[in-house]
Amino acid sequence: MRLFSLCASLLLCLLIGACQSTSPGSKQGSEKSLGISASIAKQRASRVSQVSYQLHLDLTQARRFKGEAQIQFKLADTQQALSLDLEQALISQLVINGQKLYPNYDGHRLVIPASLLQGGANLIKVDFSSPYSHEDQGLIEFIDPKDGLRYLYSHFLPSSAQTLAPQFDQPDLRASYRLSVLAPSDWQIASTAKVQSRLPEGESHQTVGESHQPISQSSLWQFMLSEPVSPHNFSLLAGPYHTWQSEAEGIALQLFSRQSQAESIDAETWLSQTQQALNYYQRRLGSKYPFGHYTQAIVPHLPSEFRASQAQTSFDERSLPQPRREILRALAEQWLGNLVTLKWWDQLWLNQSLAYLVADDGEAQLFGSTQADEQQSFIRSPEQVEQQIANSLELFSQDPLPSQNKAIAQLNQLKFMLGDTSFYQGIGYYLEHFALQNADLNDFISSLEQVTKQPLSQWSQAAFKRAGVTRLEAAFSCAGDRISRFDLKQHNGDLGSTQRVKLGLFTLGRHGLHKNLVSEVDYQGASTEVKRLKGVRCPDLVFSNYQNKAYVRVKLDKASLETALLHLSSLEEADLRRMLWQSLWESVLAGELPLPRFIGSTLVNLPAETDPQVLVGAQDQLKQAKTLLEQMSPNQQRYSRQALNAIAQMSLRLTISNKADPALQSLWFDNYLHFAVSHQAKSHLAALLDERESLPGITLTPERRWQIITHLNRYDYLGSERLLLKEKQKDSSPEGQTAALGALVARPSAKEKRQWFERIQAHSKESDPQLLAKLTQVMRHLYPSEQKALSQASAEQRLAELAEVDKRNSQAFMQSYTANLLPRSCSYASLLRLQALLDKPEGYSPTTLRGINRTIAAEQECIRVQEAMQPNP
Repeated sequence: MRLFSLCASLLLCLLIGACQSTSPGSKQGSEKSLGISASIAKQRASRVSQVSYQLHLDLTQARRFKGEAQIQFKLADTQQALSLDLEQALISQLVINGQKLYPNYDGHRLVIPASLLQGGANLIKVDFSSPYSHEDQGLIEFIDPKDGLRYLYSHFLPSSAQTLAPQFDQPDLRASYRLSVLAPSDWQIASTAKVQSRLPEGESHQTVGESHQPISQSSLWQFMLSEPVSPHNFSLLAGPYHTWQSEAEGIALQLFSRQSQAESIDAETWLSQTQQALNYYQRRLGSKYPFGHYTQAIVPHLPSEFRASQAQTSFDERSLPQPRREILRALAEQWLGNLVTLKWWDQLWLNQSLAYLVADDGEAQLFGSTQADEQQSFIRSPEQVEQQIANSLELFSQDPLPSQNKAIAQLNQLKFMLGDTSFYQGIGYYLEHFALQNADLNDFISSLEQVTKQPLSQWSQAAFKRAGVTRLEAAFSCAGDRISRFDLKQHNGDLGSTQRVKLGLFTLGRHGLHKNLVSEVDYQGASTEVKRLKGVRCPDLVFSNYQNKAYVRVKLDKASLETALLHLSSLEEADLRRMLWQSLWESVLAGELPLPRFIGSTLVNLPAETDPQVLVGAQDQLKQAKTLLEQMSPNQQRYSRQALNAIAQMSLRLTISNKADPALQSLWFDNYLHFAVSHQAKSHLAALLDERESLPGITLTPERRWQIITHLNRYDYLGSERLLLKEKQKDSSPEGQTAALGALVARPSAKEKRQWFERIQAHSKESDPQLLAKLTQVMRHLYPSEQKALSQASAEQRLAELAEVDKRNSQAFMQSYTANLLPRSCSYASLLRLQALLDKPEGYSPTTLRGINRTIAAEQECIRVQEAMQPNP
């Protein structure tokens, strides 16, 4: 019976015509991709092994490319069908183990029936064509508006390698690729493997179907067989790129850019820094660069600063002109992300965090300094680093920054505990034993244990899989001017594991705070006595995470708190000033330090600040304080008006006095713009906009002009709508039109807001994709913190319809919706209303559920701050 069914199905396929094209089925969803589920990936990896792809692509035509793919693999069993991932293609022919078949294809998955599979070796051939991407994923086509030239570059994370060709698109099914490409003769091509040959114009070669270009205008590129690579780490560059070449210890280096950008590229510095980084990593990691060649491409647009594929990295043009850090990080990922690859997307953080930590060490060694990311030093997210990802698309529903930064901080703590030498020996062991394989956190930790002979599993579980942040507090007493007892206390910590920090003790002298002593301390349990500090001079300030060696929040003791509030600016070390501002702000959010005392400290200390990074962090905290004060309204209204006016006046004064330092002047002016809420300040901004007044050294760029216009409309300045319309006519750029929309929506107009609100509520996955970008901008500006009454008008409806809106919309939409439209009013009534949403948490997507929990946490924070404030100080 089974044989009869098989013959019948084959006969039917022949009658239909196996060469007939099949397009994506009508059942496909409106989402760009269904993603890859963890359960299907795990099941498929248990059956499939020894995968290889032979891929030929014809890139000679615009809009679509043609391909022939041969997929070879071994199969453990034939008990059920097998699927290949292929996104939005037209299939012209499908051959399975020599048998032609009409494709069972829904636009996302190509299902191979079990009856045509065989245990052991299998061969599947697919002829297809696919569209180029004009979004952030896939094989992206870009037409340069400056000269009309066409460029292609790939971006395949996390489940879009399937837009290039049919394959098993999951990270733990590594495969070798043998690629050939037909392209216009003036193009340059680069991929994961080295070029083997390029047939010149006019030489005979076989094409895929008919090309729109004469044969003499095309070239055939053949590439060597690649090392085993995860599909998302395969890459392709094609186009009339300008190229530069170099070499480092036998490794061929290439740099690609658009022709129109070539003159602006400092290729000599770029390749020199790449050589330095490559030589450094080979020594530091104890492992040679694994891929024989390395291509870097500067491309028009990526969703991040760079994308490091195997043997190739694409850099977003916006990372120019000083990409030193990105060069270092991208190259580090060649070892810690491509030589060893993640098993599943829930551990993408491990590869990237390790690479970033190694790159920051390299920057310090090679260039003498590290431009530490502000966010990496201070992480307030209570979430665990590793979170379950049931489907690859869920990677987009999360903000990766908190998890990644927490991971970097914990890895830095691990390095500090083990020592640099042992830590890097452990990395070397890890790279050697898992080269060209997939690995996870357990593999990395076991590698460190092998080298150091220290048990690290419990520490690892607490550091990466436990939610929360340890709060570390120094408690000491003095007899006379000497310490009589010193204890280190931890709250919300893992009491069973040993941690290590540096303690910094500072004394207040005639000319400011001076470092008296730095001591490394191991602590465990709720309280650890530091006996070695007994008899040391009594400090005026203790910072229990000096040089930021641990992932902890520092709670300042009473004496240190008072010293910091009054004398923070007198500390010489910028990094310590930055960390102290963060500790003070965290004390505000915890309800321990009244907000007016924090703001008073900024008015005393910030005018003397000369480090831009420190200033950016403190100003950001002031902006958060402004939002909190506006949410508290009408409570604390008098103080709020006084405080915001004082900050605005300070910012304007420092804008004027810092004209000799453009970086500081720019920061102070932008801060002034944010706090200019009094009528006098708004009138001044309007005068600057109309050029009736000016500030020496300050240029009103288009972006700044729109910031002023949005601000004036948001705070309903008389004549602001006229300014908006005038600027909109003047600036017809896409950026200008988007900014104009934000300014219009920000106006405190109930009618305008209601119209946009109804469009947001009616949106669904089937809506125009361009509308999503517009509504995302609208949601950011619809209900500013000071427009509480307008927000409350639709608050109940937003909450009542949240589950239905969630069902109808994408993760990207709901991420913006929950961040901007969940109602808050800094009250217990509002908190209870939000908490009621969690009565049926199963009714929400993971994205929306995360958004609800974050909004609840923010509302609790605001209530704590409000309750800690003294009435009308």
